[in-house]
Amino acid sequence: MPHYVVRRSRMGRFNFTLIGAHGRITGVVAIPTENKTREEVEVEAHRKIRALAGELVAVMPKDCEA
Repeated sequence: MPHYVVRRSRMGRFNFTLIGAHGRITGVVAIPTENKTREEVEVEAHRKIRALAGELVAVMPKDCEA
C-alpha cells in the first residue's frame, strides 16, 4: 500500500518520502510559518505532500505498465 513518511525540519520545511511497491521518491515542501500554529503548519505540509503525490499520478501515462 503506498504511503508517505514526513520529518519536520527547520523554518517550515518538511522532508518527506513517498513509498510505493516499486520504490520511493523523496522531497521537501516549505510552509510559511508566520502567524500559524504548529498544528496549522503540519496540516498544510501534509496537504501539500498529498497534492504533490496526486500531481505525480496525473502526469503518469495511463498505459504505463507496473
